[in-house]
Amino acid sequence: MKITIIGMGLIGGSMALALKEKGIASTIIGVDENPSHRQQALELGLADQVKELDEAVAIADLVILAVPVNAVGNLLTGILPAIGKQVVMDTGSTKQLVCSVAGKCPNRKRFVASHPMWGTEHSGPGAAVRNAFTNKATVICNKEQSDADAVDLVEKIYTALGMHLLYMDAAAHDL
Repeated sequence: MKITIIGMGLIGGSMALALKEKGIASTIIGVDENPSHRQQALELGLADQVKELDEAVAIADLVILAVPVNAVGNLLTGILPAIGKQVVMDTGSTKQLVCSVAGKCPNRKRFVASHPMWGTEHSGPGAAVRNAFTNKATVICNKEQSDADAVDLVEKIYTALGMHLLYMDAAAHDL
C-alpha cells in the first residue's frame, strides 16, 4: 500500500517506522513544509520519497495527516475534494473542529478522525521512535460519519501497530 504522510515529525515519523516494520506500507511518501525535515525523513529512512502535497495525495492509497491540529482543517479542505477512493486519516489531539471542517467537505466519508494517544515533548524527524504505538490506545471519533471500508482500514492499521481501539463522539473526546 502506498501511504502518504503529511508531517514527518514525531508522530508522522514514528508512524512511518511502524508502517514499514509491520509490512503495511510498500512505499512511504513524505510531505513536509520544512525542507530540512524532508531531507531528514529521507536520510533516516522514514520516507522512501518526498513529494509535493497534490502529487503525494494523488498517488496514495492512504493519506495520514500528522500535523499540528490547527493545520488539519486547511489540509482537509484541499485534500478531500481532490480524492477518489483514498482514505484520509488524521492523528490530531482534538477532534470537534476537525470533524466539523470535514463535514463541510466533499468526500467526507473517506475521512476517519483518529487520535493515537502517544507523544513526547520532542519534535522533528529525528524524534521518531520505533514501536511508539505498541500497547497504547487510539480513539476513533464519529466513525458513523465515515465509510465502513475506510474505518475498517484504519482499525486494521492501528490493530497491526499493537494499539487498543476506543470509539467516541468528537465532543466527548475533546472534553
